[in-house]
Amino acid sequence: MSSARSAVPLQHLAALLVDCDSDFASVEQHLDPALRGRSVGVFERINRELDQNNFDIKLVGSRNHANAIDGLSCARRNPSQSIFTHLAKHMNQPNPVCKLMMAASLIIATTAHAAGSGVTNPARPDGKTHQFSFGGVDGGTFLLDGKPLQIRSGEMHPQRIPREYWSQRVRMAKAMGLNTIAFYVMWNDLEQPDGSFDFSTGNRDIAGFLRTCREEGMWVLFRPGPYICGEWDFGGIPATLLKHPDLKIRTLHDKRFMAAQTRYLEAVAKVAKPFLASNGGPILMTQLENEYGSYQRKERDYMLWLKDFWTKAGFGPFYTSDGAGEHYLRDVVLPGVAVGLDPGENDAHWAVANKMNPGVPVFSSETYPGWLRHWGEGNWSPTNKKDTVDWYMKNGKSFNIFVLHGGTNFAFTAGANSGGKGAYEPDLTSYDYGAPIDEQGRATPEYGELRAVIASHLADQGNIPEPPVAPPSMAIADFMPERLAGLWDLLPPVKSIRRDAMWFETWGQNQGMAVYRCKVPAGPATKFTFEHLNDYGQIYLDGKRLATIDRRMGSPKSIDLPARDKPAFLEVLVEGMGHINFSIAMESDRKGLFGMMKLGDAELKNWHVSPLPLQAEAVTRASKLTTPSARSGSQFRGRFTLAEKPADTFFDMSKYEKGMVWVNGHNLGRYWSAGPQLRLYCPASWLKQGENILDIVELELTEPRPVRGCVERNHDMKNAATRNANNEW
Repeated sequence: MSSARSAVPLQHLAALLVDCDSDFASVEQHLDPALRGRSVGVFERINRELDQNNFDIKLVGSRNHANAIDGLSCARRNPSQSIFTHLAKHMNQPNPVCKLMMAASLIIATTAHAAGSGVTNPARPDGKTHQFSFGGVDGGTFLLDGKPLQIRSGEMHPQRIPREYWSQRVRMAKAMGLNTIAFYVMWNDLEQPDGSFDFSTGNRDIAGFLRTCREEGMWVLFRPGPYICGEWDFGGIPATLLKHPDLKIRTLHDKRFMAAQTRYLEAVAKVAKPFLASNGGPILMTQLENEYGSYQRKERDYMLWLKDFWTKAGFGPFYTSDGAGEHYLRDVVLPGVAVGLDPGENDAHWAVANKMNPGVPVFSSETYPGWLRHWGEGNWSPTNKKDTVDWYMKNGKSFNIFVLHGGTNFAFTAGANSGGKGAYEPDLTSYDYGAPIDEQGRATPEYGELRAVIASHLADQGNIPEPPVAPPSMAIADFMPERLAGLWDLLPPVKSIRRDAMWFETWGQNQGMAVYRCKVPAGPATKFTFEHLNDYGQIYLDGKRLATIDRRMGSPKSIDLPARDKPAFLEVLVEGMGHINFSIAMESDRKGLFGMMKLGDAELKNWHVSPLPLQAEAVTRASKLTTPSARSGSQFRGRFTLAEKPADTFFDMSKYEKGMVWVNGHNLGRYWSAGPQLRLYCPASWLKQGENILDIVELELTEPRPVRGCVERNHDMKNAATRNANNEW
């Protein structure tokens, strides 16, 4: 039965069900003999008469449930007519069907407490204290100040959105008829190398985003991690923890993880607590963990620890988010904690959740209008969720559209999955997702369709707001960068490295690059074998490039080395891309060249390394060299002038191969000719009127090629005039 059920006690309902007990067997005693044992016939007669009299009311009976009336949906087609008016004439009739209809009228009146009032409850955060709780029959209804509330949520992540656009994005959600914003907090974007936390710079200002939600009249589902998945590097957990070769995450049994997690949770709790609804803020619920039921090592004690932590911190109520199957929910759901389903889209999903964790509300915590994208993937079309959202609205189901607006994986924030040929699938820089609001904050056709569906169920609230004006975008004419230096010219001095500490995380680096060097003896042709090269590499012998390794494609873990007349230098440039963010494979996804390495049958030792973390300050400080390296890769710098006030643009990198782009010191993220993404989003706030500087760190090219700014992302990479509205490239 729907989680949005009548708040009338079952015993009161039973009294109206022909003055008998609420089980169907008792109801049967009052039916005509011909109808006994034929509950379906009874309900068909009720439904037929109600339909003929202009009511969208459906009664569903089941002899397998305790209640004679098992469920219903109600959306009156003729609001001017009261159902009581129509049914009053039946009040004194002995016909049990009529009495059942009267019981239905009570349910309809009180599921205004559920499907009706919950949907139309107009309450918004107003700076006053509010009480959010669970109640109703069996505790299955979300209540705000004692009244049912349907949560209509859209997900967006402030750390993926330029701060200047937070208000516009939130207003887009409100204009679609939503009343709530769900958002992740990305721990690893907040914790600094010295262990401090930055909750104030740019789009890290979590309190600022919460204020924006409150000011715009939107409730919040707070998702602080510590693990978020979200196609974000290492699922939001600091990758530097991977310096420990035996690290375990999402468990009580690794003291290093628990110490780091506790420090973070204490810090984020302090920031968020003033914004709880009970303190006059917008936060209704806090998520305890994210899809823990999908992790291959589940520990109920860990979930209990998280609940205890947040309870002691003064937070609550809580919810979890997991797949809609018993195996996902087992040992994860907790008494008194609402069940979020990823996704929940039908009665069967709700039934599983009610079975596994009775007595709490159930909602769809992630309803997917699109999906994530990996480098090298082909096109697909998003799934239109118009019918699903209509079902939520008709039945008073609470839901969260994941994502309503995706934004961008700027800098080194994109994650990866553990599938594909090489058990590694890195995510795009764009997090457009095929969402109803695209990467730039513009409405897609699906946005309009979903808005119309939701608005049709909110007619008695008046018109929902009009969407705000979309951010403008601009074209920038072709300009030609110059080559400042070869990629290898950027390397710092080499340093020796222990064989058991060769991965990036051991020296505190997340993604970026490094070059490993080892002197190999003279000898005949042989093989160089390595255990791990994560994730993209170029292998050289005495400056001659021998091979390219692409983990994504399942490249071989050995290459042929030619005969050497004298000792030679083996050099391996490695680019670390996004850390895996889903499944227990996270615990072994380290970056760099590491593990056992051999020349023929002999172990290769005495390695040295030159780390290249590609920090913005170093990239923007680079100066032009007179004789740059002839090896693959370069740093290019281009200058362009904007005569007018800047607007958003998409830098077209289709003429380049693989690398990163910075504009005026801001890291736009990764580009790659593997596609499908060929253009990088740049918000207006990162540009300036007058001269702008664009830096490119490119792994392959040695000669510059033109760059331009485009008004839109391209749909067809062969035709720049076509438009992409649905995450197709």
